[in-house]
Amino acid sequence: MPQIIYCRQLQPDGSYAMSEFRAEPGYAVSVPVTPMIQTPDQPWTVADDIGETAEAVAAARVIEQLYGAAFAFDAKGNFTYATPVAQTSIAMTIEDLNRPLNGGAAFIDGGDLGWKLGVHPEDYEAAAASLRECMRTGAHFNHEYRVLRATGEYVWHRFSIRPTRAPDGRITGWFGIGHDVDVEKRAEAALRANEQRLQQIIDTVPAMLWCLSPDGTVSYVNRRLAETTGVTLDAMVAPGGPRMLAVVHPDQRLAVAQALARSAETGAPYAMTYRQLRVDGSYRWTESRGEALRDELGNVVQWYGVAVDIHDMVTAQESLRERERELVHLVDMLPSYIWRLSPDGEPNFYNKRLIDYLGLDATSDDPAFTQLAAMMATAVHPDDADALSEALTHSLVTGETFSARCRLRRADGVYRWTDGRAEPLRDPTGRIVQWYGLSNDIEDQMNSEAALRQSEQQFRQLVETMPAMVYCATPDGEPMYRSRQLRDFLGITGKDNTVQLPHILGGAIHPDDQPAVEEKYYRCLATGEFYQMKHRLRRYDGQYRWMETRAAPMRNAAGDIVQWNGVCLDIDAEVRAQEELRSSQDRLARAGQAASLAELSASIAHEVNQPLAAIVANSHALQRWLAAEPPNLDRAAATGNRIVRDANTAAQVLSRIRALFKQSNDSRTAVDIVEVVFEAKELLANEALRRGAIIKVDAEPGLPLLQLDRVQIQQVLVNLMRNGLEAAVTSARPVVEVALLDTPGAVQIDVNDNGPGVVSPDRVFDPFFTTKPNGMGMGLPICRSIVEAHGGRLWAETNQEGGARFSFTLPRNET
Repeated sequence: MPQIIYCRQLQPDGSYAMSEFRAEPGYAVSVPVTPMIQTPDQPWTVADDIGETAEAVAAARVIEQLYGAAFAFDAKGNFTYATPVAQTSIAMTIEDLNRPLNGGAAFIDGGDLGWKLGVHPEDYEAAAASLRECMRTGAHFNHEYRVLRATGEYVWHRFSIRPTRAPDGRITGWFGIGHDVDVEKRAEAALRANEQRLQQIIDTVPAMLWCLSPDGTVSYVNRRLAETTGVTLDAMVAPGGPRMLAVVHPDQRLAVAQALARSAETGAPYAMTYRQLRVDGSYRWTESRGEALRDELGNVVQWYGVAVDIHDMVTAQESLRERERELVHLVDMLPSYIWRLSPDGEPNFYNKRLIDYLGLDATSDDPAFTQLAAMMATAVHPDDADALSEALTHSLVTGETFSARCRLRRADGVYRWTDGRAEPLRDPTGRIVQWYGLSNDIEDQMNSEAALRQSEQQFRQLVETMPAMVYCATPDGEPMYRSRQLRDFLGITGKDNTVQLPHILGGAIHPDDQPAVEEKYYRCLATGEFYQMKHRLRRYDGQYRWMETRAAPMRNAAGDIVQWNGVCLDIDAEVRAQEELRSSQDRLARAGQAASLAELSASIAHEVNQPLAAIVANSHALQRWLAAEPPNLDRAAATGNRIVRDANTAAQVLSRIRALFKQSNDSRTAVDIVEVVFEAKELLANEALRRGAIIKVDAEPGLPLLQLDRVQIQQVLVNLMRNGLEAAVTSARPVVEVALLDTPGAVQIDVNDNGPGVVSPDRVFDPFFTTKPNGMGMGLPICRSIVEAHGGRLWAETNQEGGARFSFTLPRNET
């Protein structure tokens, strides 16, 4: 235990100065030790009256001379003496030790004195109880507890206290000594901790440890061995219990026993691999090794051994060997030629397929098998040898990947094209240790490629000579190929395909057709729909000609678009012929309408003329009968009845005429109104292109099916949309917009145009009222009749932004 003493030391000038003296052990300690500090100059006291404890004090002073700290107290427990070392080391004087703490009762009677404050609270009660018992009985006191030193630390002490007696045997006092055993306690704790750590290491080390006596008897097994095998040390050492060999597989037990006996006899290290029993009854491969511990004379005093589970390693090695066999078989069976070169390029391995291909003998010393130059001279086509040698030399020098095609001579003398590749295998320092190569017979591929190139050339010639303009585009619409006819039409020289999509749409398409073409083209790109459009395309000389462009997506196996293929057909002559035909049809239709109207008018006049004439005649007769003197009322009443009869006849005639326009419910079915609108748009597509107009459709999602006559409603839509096209033609960019809205109880369809608007919204539905130079004024009245026959309503109004809006509603189906 280190000692620290503070005392005054004589100085050279004759004065004294406080100095510190330290005494340290001359060896390293393995546990931290609290030094004992002595300060003789600190206060310490002696008792004023030692009473009957003179003998105890004398004994304490004897102990003080021998050991240092000693003390004495009387029969009631009051201290009468304590050495200065004892007082200063705990910073307590005699008065401090004897100071009553709880009412002044004597210590022997259960009272506590000041020295209690110098004892660890966890130790005081047991120490005090034991001391009181000894004071009552006179038994010797031997106890260990922690004492508070002046440094503020609790230190373990072992106290030995003995009584002094009067001649009559009465106890006159007690004397004792306190030995500092803190180092012992700390050392014991450290030893136990080290032992526990060592035991934990032994038990948790991933190995099974065992010890044998010189005669081979088991003396120790660690916990892992016991838990792994299910055989404990107690079971092994018990009479008749299993021995070490009990955990060895019966097939290997004799070999293990012989190995152990040989090591015990010769003292040589023991090593054995065997299958060891497990607690679940299975056996696993285990490697066991043992070394002998010898005394100074070389005699074996103990055998220490370790057993390690190597089952996974053994099975892995076996699996590796099996995989190696499979790999060799795979290398030989692969439909490729595998070879290996040394770092300087000399062949050192061919797989069986390559050996058979070249007709070599792998067991011979044929230079063609082991020398690169000889192999190239005999196996490589003379026309390919120089290029192959140059490529291989370059790879060997630079370490770059080798790749080359050449013709190799087969065993039957036929040369066939092969494609060879090789990669270097490097060690951790980057040095090449081997070259591994793979060659494949590509003769059929080369022939196929040649045939493919020929077929491609023929196909290209076919496309280039077709009487149509063909083009291909990427999935996002960018041109990637144009046939010669298309390049000539656009004025693109050579095979220049740099003209991109925005330039084509913005420069080559007629400005009036551009919006519709862009809308349709980009929608098809986004949805993958088939593209078909008629528009005007500018030729290289600046002239616009009508074209019909069609494009379809080409998809891969997953359904993704990989390319668009399209064709442009010059239909300018057909369009102009159709326009002329349409003009003739319009003139003929107007003539037919006029004739039909005249015929209808004559029919109506003929049918209605007779009842009207009768009504007029009877009216004159009624006037005469009433004007007679006196009036002939009977005749007048009869004439009035005839007038009523003739009026009813005229009404019936008109009802029959109206029946011609009355719509029937027999042909109504559940129809998607959006489809009907788009059908009407398609019917007017050519007319819209001819007029340079755009028809847009905007439908709210989720519109219900409607019960209607598809043809009649389509007639209404065509009539309203055609009127919009005719009205919007006065605008710079004619536009007709059709909007479908979901309203309470019905679906509303609005047809908007950007023309001059409606002058008389209320009169446009009157029969024979028209604002067109050649109009009949019957279209809108018939449309209103059809809509009202479906239970809807048709009206017109002028848009605030300009143009006209015709709206009509169609009721929902009633369920």
